[in-house]
Amino acid sequence: MQKICNSSNQHFSTISLLLSSAALVSSLSLTIRNDVAGNSSSTYLYGIMFEDITRSGDSGLYANMLRNWNFQASDNGSAPTTEFWEPIGAGKISLDAENALNKANPHSLRLDVDEVDDDGRAGIANMGWWGLRVQPAEKYTASFFAKSDSYSGALNVTLEKKDGTVLASQTVKGLSEEYKQFSVSFPSTSASNVSTDNVFAVSVASPEAKNAVIHFSVFSLFGETYKGRENGVRKDIAEAWADLNPRFFRFPGGNNLEGESIDTRWKWNETVGPLEERIGRMGDWGYWNTNGQGLLDFMYLCEDMNMEPLLGVYDGYSLDKSSVAEEDLEPYVQEVLNELEYLTGDASTKYGAMRASHGRKEPFKLKYIEIGNEDFFSTTTGYRYKAYYDAISAKYPDLVFIESGLQDSAKVDILDDHYYKNHSYTIELFDKYDNYPRNNTAVVVTEYALHRAESGDPYKDDLESALANGVFITGLERNSDFVKMMAYAPTIAREEANAQIANLFYFDTESIWLTPSYYIVKEWGTHRSDTILQVDASNGGFKPLYWVVGSNKEKNEIYVKMINIGESEQNVSFDIKGASVSKSAIARVVSGQLHAQNSKTSSPVKTVEQKLELNSTSSFDYTFAAYSATVLVLSLN
Repeated sequence: MQKICNSSNQHFSTISLLLSSAALVSSLSLTIRNDVAGNSSSTYLYGIMFEDITRSGDSGLYANMLRNWNFQASDNGSAPTTEFWEPIGAGKISLDAENALNKANPHSLRLDVDEVDDDGRAGIANMGWWGLRVQPAEKYTASFFAKSDSYSGALNVTLEKKDGTVLASQTVKGLSEEYKQFSVSFPSTSASNVSTDNVFAVSVASPEAKNAVIHFSVFSLFGETYKGRENGVRKDIAEAWADLNPRFFRFPGGNNLEGESIDTRWKWNETVGPLEERIGRMGDWGYWNTNGQGLLDFMYLCEDMNMEPLLGVYDGYSLDKSSVAEEDLEPYVQEVLNELEYLTGDASTKYGAMRASHGRKEPFKLKYIEIGNEDFFSTTTGYRYKAYYDAISAKYPDLVFIESGLQDSAKVDILDDHYYKNHSYTIELFDKYDNYPRNNTAVVVTEYALHRAESGDPYKDDLESALANGVFITGLERNSDFVKMMAYAPTIAREEANAQIANLFYFDTESIWLTPSYYIVKEWGTHRSDTILQVDASNGGFKPLYWVVGSNKEKNEIYVKMINIGESEQNVSFDIKGASVSKSAIARVVSGQLHAQNSKTSSPVKTVEQKLELNSTSSFDYTFAAYSATVLVLSLN
């Protein structure tokens, strides 16, 4: 069940618009030219960029509710510990390097059991990610590996309050001297409300366990995931993403693709296969990445949300500014070729067969590939890009290549521009691409967000920020014959992570909440045009109003998207040439106090829907509220 505090429930009102220019005094007149050919708008314009930043992967998108579930490293990437686990009752816990599950998991969690009386027990408990959420109507599944050469009795697997009150319980049997995977399901719990002060526990309650030693490895606990995917993603987070109507998904980064060093780069082959075969890594943002959510899982997410995958691949450059030497590039290029075969090769190929062994026989379709990330910081882009481009295009000539740093050593298909600017500069970017030459190249903007560079404090989105972002993406959409994709980044952040850049929405263990920018991005992405229409302006121009107008042939609609950054409402007269619209129209408006912020407990900024009644099918006036983002939805007759 989705938990969104104060979410975007629509509010309805009816406004009668008078046609006569005398009815409303308008300083600006806009003529929508449906009588002339407009510019085509990209099919993939609005999408999502994801990397594990601000605890958005483990603890967030990835739905495994247990923390430190395989003891490969501590949270900060140092030596593994038992952190986030506690002993229960007459038990003692420690790490054991002598009883490994496999090479990927060289440490086990050892439980030493003292004497267990008739009313006692001994066991282990995981505290989750800043708590563990249990909901009354949710189903849960859990798994772990265990063995013991001194106890063969039952194990009790429970969800329980921190005070020991049991909310759900199952029993497993079959412990032996060899590791065995145990799986349980909890079809219901006794929870009466949503809570996070809970633990996951495995324990013994039999006197036969006296002096026993039990080893555990590779745990998982999942609630209900998006689309019911095994090893899937957190449902409420994914549903908020899906509500943005994204058409593409760029992953796995971003900086987190590059690694802090060449050796710590994101390696696709360590993220696939059963959980017990995956190898984590130290991420680029100060915490360990388990790789529980890996390459195949991301591709499934693309299918579940009908998003075009935009695959980022490592290209020999890392965040410490180290570059793989030209003569040493071959194995790194081959690593990408192997990855592409894993995704797109049939089951007769080496890596296609590996994918099939992981449960996916049918190859994926892949159209877009991005070579590296933010190579505009590098001085070695030329030889590196050429090596990757030549090798990949020779084998996959239909792929569309995206580059992140200008170079002249190989063909340029699309350049990825990133923008993290302050409020005023973001607004100035409105006309950035108006006069770019259309010379068979294109641009994507797969990372943008408002950023207060002068402040090191955590920055939360307010309406002022959202409107600046709105101005920027309105400018991008105006040029969406040339700008093929755009994505806000980072998209999501855990509340406890203290994100330095404003995100689209935030989450904690219990719920999520949406920012003002989220609502604007949602409206712009939901009302997607296939053609950008010419608009002629008189009696005024841009500032404080910024607009784009487009049509959607499939839905037979015209969309007027307008940002008003001014402190006063603005009256605009509209004339429509070459089309007749229904007198029943809709306005979807995001507005409020300029510095209003949404939070877990309050959402003063959200979308309000207004029903409009026009007096003419070819012209009307509309008053845009102060500090607002508005989509006028006009149905064509």
